[in-house]
Amino acid sequence: MKHYLFYGHGGAYNHGSEASLICGIKLLRELEPNCKITVSSHFPEQDVEFNLPADEIVGRDLNGTTNEEIYKPTIDKITPETVCISAGGDNYCYNNWERYALIHKKAIEKGAKSILWSCSLEPSMIDEKMLEVLKTHHLITARESFTENALLEKGLKNVVRVADIAFLLEPKETLIPKGKYIAINLSPLVLRKNPDALIAYQDLVDYILNETCYNIALVPHVVMPMDNDIEALSMLKGDEKRIFRASEKLNAREYKYIISKAEILIASRTHATIGAWSTGVPTIAVGYSNKAVGISSDLGQEKYLLDINTLTGQKLCEVFKEIEQNKENIKKELLEKSVVCKKMTVSEKVLAIFK
Repeated sequence: MKHYLFYGHGGAYNHGSEASLICGIKLLRELEPNCKITVSSHFPEQDVEFNLPADEIVGRDLNGTTNEEIYKPTIDKITPETVCISAGGDNYCYNNWERYALIHKKAIEKGAKSILWSCSLEPSMIDEKMLEVLKTHHLITARESFTENALLEKGLKNVVRVADIAFLLEPKETLIPKGKYIAINLSPLVLRKNPDALIAYQDLVDYILNETCYNIALVPHVVMPMDNDIEALSMLKGDEKRIFRASEKLNAREYKYIISKAEILIASRTHATIGAWSTGVPTIAVGYSNKAVGISSDLGQEKYLLDINTLTGQKLCEVFKEIEQNKENIKKELLEKSVVCKKMTVSEKVLAIFK
């Protein structure tokens, strides 16, 4: 029986990670219907709550004092027949990347295949230590051209360009606001980077409510206890009769449904923007990382990407007005590019490594 092991997953309360795993698992089931799929998760109880379609979910040993001890339940699942898939798209963008590198190294030691899956990397972080780890992956799939180019410039030969696997996520119908509405996503992460972003977002909310007939849907996409979009979104104030607050109990497919029915999305979470772009919804991406720059540029949407560090209400409202005036053309362009992206999520070279 073919065995696939996803690791680097932070739990389904991060609905971007949930979306990626749903699509990855579906792909593998289609490729190998009788395979066994294991997910290594930081919060297995979240994945059980959201019915992640894996055969087994393993957690961490929180009594461990080293990464090897903490991730022993995951490492113990690896055999020479396992295909290990590092599923956290931007895990190598953070200082704790070596915990995932450890699992990769153990996979190599055991004779398993190891894939860095649908990833983005921060070029400035690719030092010699990281580069040596990246070289030993059987395959790296880069989900945007900035990461692809950075890796190729480092001389890596194991890189394949893909689109983010979450482009394939199917929306699931759920309750949406009445009438036409604007979807807004805001994360505490961007507020920590620039507290004035809250003022900018509030200026946009005021403009929408005072100068347009649109309603507003506040859509979280990560609801982790220590990083909860609900907390950030709850700071936005306005006429409650025109503001719809999406439940934190929805899953990734349901959030995508709400986003897909919006006229425009303003979002700081990457997978919220992917939910919009993949369904033709014009989007203002409030970016803070290489992945936001790369994905928006690949889609030709870089003019609608705003840097969190310089975000102002005036700029946000100006870009909103521009998108609102051109939304039909933008929608048509995005739908055409979405077809291409969905075809790019996998390739023959990627499928071959799974077999």
